[in-house]
Amino acid sequence: MSIFSAEVQGKHIALLKEQFGILGRENTQLSSENAVLKAEVNVLKSEKEHLTKENEILRSKVKEYEQSPHNNLPDKVKVDILVALSKREQTITEHLARLLSIGVETARFHLHELRKSNMVIDNATTDDEGAFRECWELEHEGRRLLVENNLIS
Repeated sequence: MSIFSAEVQGKHIALLKEQFGILGRENTQLSSENAVLKAEVNVLKSEKEHLTKENEILRSKVKEYEQSPHNNLPDKVKVDILVALSKREQTITEHLARLLSIGVETARFHLHELRKSNMVIDNATTDDEGAFRECWELEHEGRRLLVENNLIS
């Protein structure tokens, strides 16, 4: 019985050594995977920290924006043109230029920019001598901008 027991014990020991070897290799593989996962976690933590800081900056900018007056006005010359047109039915380019003390081409430039924004509309007209004139009127969007910004009442 002792020979049989010694033989069985030998087989058990060999089997245990084999299983121990397998477990050792699995442990090495899991340790390697664990190291990779730890490195990925560190990268993600760093990214989270960066995004958290960026989020704080953006929230601060949003708060500043919400607390500041929204200046959606075009430049001063364009506003002056809109105000002048709000006081008249129709006005020719040359008259607006004289009224605002700006050059005719400057007035024409700003009027065309305002037309692109649907703030003014131009109507072609001719003077007593038959010369072509651009005659300008305030459009609804131009009036809206003036009213919303308390520039006219």
